[in-house]
Amino acid sequence: MLRFFTPIAILLLTFLLPAPASSQSLLWKIEGEGLTAPSYLYGTIHAVCPADVVITEAMKDAVGNTAQVALELDLDDPRLIVEMGHYSFLPRDSTLSDLFSKEDYTFLENWFRDSVGVSLTPMNNIRPLFLFGLLIGKALNCTPKSYEEVFMAMAKEQGKETIGIETPQEQLAAFATIPLTEQAGLVIQMLRHMDSTRAAFHTMAELYEKQDIEGLYRFVQNSGIEYGRYDAELLTKRNHAWIPRILEIAGVKPTYFAVGAGHFAGENGILALLKKQGLRVTPVIQ
Repeated sequence: MLRFFTPIAILLLTFLLPAPASSQSLLWKIEGEGLTAPSYLYGTIHAVCPADVVITEAMKDAVGNTAQVALELDLDDPRLIVEMGHYSFLPRDSTLSDLFSKEDYTFLENWFRDSVGVSLTPMNNIRPLFLFGLLIGKALNCTPKSYEEVFMAMAKEQGKETIGIETPQEQLAAFATIPLTEQAGLVIQMLRHMDSTRAAFHTMAELYEKQDIEGLYRFVQNSGIEYGRYDAELLTKRNHAWIPRILEIAGVKPTYFAVGAGHFAGENGILALLKKQGLRVTPVIQ
């Protein structure tokens, strides 16, 4: 069930990556006043093929040297699916067929039937954003895996708790700022141009494996999508809201934080915001 929700966060990296960080790394150490021991911050990509998941010794050490793992959401909370379910449905009596043209809706129906082997009818009342959960595997040509799943498993194996930085309501409220018609357009664009979608995901996976934050930035900037319109809600406001929570969590226990890499860079990225709080944030070479 966790893979059903990964597109909510993958959009942050795929469509909304901000300016590059000053140092090329996905793993950062957080130290400073108010912290009794270092915490760590890792930038994730939320859906990749299992063969592309790389866990380095530095990452293992960072998890091992902290007391808990903090993700964007508390993904092992059994209440999560119920809470997310409340927000997955379209408002009032709206349906997917209201959001797509007749031609596009027929295309969508046929694609789900022929490529996924399921009928679109039972999903006719869910928001288009949630359809991505059924599309990512087709785009990647594999059964996707997330770094969040890996870190949760590592925490469980070490008897450590996994917690969330924000609530499902907060995350979905941010994504609700993308109009439903534009969500529908993203779905159709992805399906009608599946070859280019697959190529884009492949390129992103390669850049991510190289920890090439600047390369990811250039790639997204050159892809022709309008990023800035929802940047304030999807990145800036959430980053600012996360900072006092990260400080509070890390002040109580040394913590391994893992959030989308799209939240890292820029003057409103969490790296810069943590530094503004007087903390030392340094890249960990892997």
